[in-house]
Amino acid sequence: MEKVLVELDNVIANKNTYQKIRQARVDSLEQVVNSCGTDAYVEKCKELYETLSDFDGRLALKVLHRIEKTEEYQKNKNLQAWVKLNASTTQRIIGLYYIADNLTGSIDPSQLSLEEKLHYYRVCQDNYEKVSKYMSDISISMDEEKKMVTFYDTIIALLPEGNKKDIIMADKEVYLNHPKKALQILSERFPKAKGGDRDKMCITLASAHKLLNDRQSYIYYLATAAVNHIKSGNTIDEALPDLVHALYEENDIDRAYTYLMCMMEDANTYPSRSLAVDVSKYFPLINSSYNFHKAYLASASKVKRNSLIITLTLLALALGVAFFLGWKHNQTAEERRRANQLQKALDQAAIADRIKTVFIQNMRHEIRTPLNAIMGFAQLMSNDLSEEERAAYNGYIQESNNQLLSTLDDIIDVSNMEVGNFNFHFEEIDLDKLCQDYLEHNREILPSGVELIYIPAENGMKLNSDKKRIGQVLHNLLSNACKNTTSGKVTLSTIYYEESDNIQFIVTDTGTGVPPEKADVIFEHFEKLDHYSPGLGLGLYVCRLIARALGGDIHLNTLYTEGAQFVFTIPNQNLQQEEEDIEHELMLGFDS
Repeated sequence: MEKVLVELDNVIANKNTYQKIRQARVDSLEQVVNSCGTDAYVEKCKELYETLSDFDGRLALKVLHRIEKTEEYQKNKNLQAWVKLNASTTQRIIGLYYIADNLTGSIDPSQLSLEEKLHYYRVCQDNYEKVSKYMSDISISMDEEKKMVTFYDTIIALLPEGNKKDIIMADKEVYLNHPKKALQILSERFPKAKGGDRDKMCITLASAHKLLNDRQSYIYYLATAAVNHIKSGNTIDEALPDLVHALYEENDIDRAYTYLMCMMEDANTYPSRSLAVDVSKYFPLINSSYNFHKAYLASASKVKRNSLIITLTLLALALGVAFFLGWKHNQTAEERRRANQLQKALDQAAIADRIKTVFIQNMRHEIRTPLNAIMGFAQLMSNDLSEEERAAYNGYIQESNNQLLSTLDDIIDVSNMEVGNFNFHFEEIDLDKLCQDYLEHNREILPSGVELIYIPAENGMKLNSDKKRIGQVLHNLLSNACKNTTSGKVTLSTIYYEESDNIQFIVTDTGTGVPPEKADVIFEHFEKLDHYSPGLGLGLYVCRLIARALGGDIHLNTLYTEGAQFVFTIPNQNLQQEEEDIEHELMLGFDS
């Protein structure tokens, strides 16, 4: 649509060039008419009339009057009918519909040729049309509609197969409010049509699309018709008035105003045209009186200049106000942004301070407790002890030492992962052996009477991943399950999903469980179910960091209510490239 509107802009800008070419042809024909003999005079006058008929109605009527003065006109009834028929058409263009009706009514259609009969019926059809274009404003009576349909059927019956017949048939369907049928009729003809047939098809296609409320196509076909009319030098344009109105409705004010000025210029230059009536239908500023138009156009320049001055003044004032409001808005936004940044910094500082306090409190307890045990039992070792006591004390020292090392390992792992200094080593892993090993590691802390169960996905399955880090997650989940289960069972099961090539480790227990509201909180650092449970609250936080770094995740199944069930999922694939991606990601900084 935009492309054809741009073309129309250029055509209107060069409109005078096309009309000068048309005027030169008129002048040439005028010379031929004045110099030709009596035998060819009427035929040349007819040719001159055809050239003027859609260019200047006043001159076209004068040519018809010249034919009326010839002897051939007095003798030839067919010529008399032809003159009356074309005079009726021209009077309609001028806007004198009453005279046009009288002229048409005085014609005997039997005296007309086939083309003239078609012209006659079309004029009759136009005379009976009581509605505005495309039946958009008022309704018509049933008798008038029947009369119109009869005219259409008469024209269709007279026409042979071809463009003209299809145009009339499509026009009838539009008149009867059947736009889809009209489009179907013209769909094959339009791409091949040329000249006047193509222009008439454009008008009918525009009418059909308007009934379908397809505004873009409606404007496109109106603009196409307007381009063809102006290029041919015509000053009678069926499409341009409706196009101006459509563009106003689409808020394309600049183009609509430009096209309106074009129409008003033609209405002033060729006062025989009915453009003034078309324009005044849409814009109250334009009156059907030619004198009013002339006076309006004479004063338009002054009005336009004064309007421009007022507009520029108001625009300058508006720009000043807009600049001030914009500056004020920017100042307010900048102050708000700074306040938000300050508040965010204060919030972050408060969070950091809380985390530091929690960390110090946990560290003081989790490090002092095993150190006190190590120091106490080490002092007792200096006494005279039996072999059994010495072995027991050594066990206590070793247990406290392991607890201390585990705490320090968690702190170091978290620190390394959060600063992006955490490496992975990928290798092929025997899934069954890995699970069995960590079940055995945790069997010694399993309370009496609790059953430890392993349910494999499939025996002998291999997994490509980091053995140490997967073991770290399994150890953490299994040890938590064993510590919090006093009866029942702890189950480790694996599931392989072939469609996604994922491995799922599920640790299920029948212990105390985790409240649903704590399902996400327990994966944060320094978060524990209660302040009395041992540990820094880093275990599950480290598990989630590892799971996500390996391309998977870990979560608590809140639908399981008989204890706790943790689901740890990682991809099983050729991880050589994955390893490089993870190391690169960790080097850039791991987002926890």
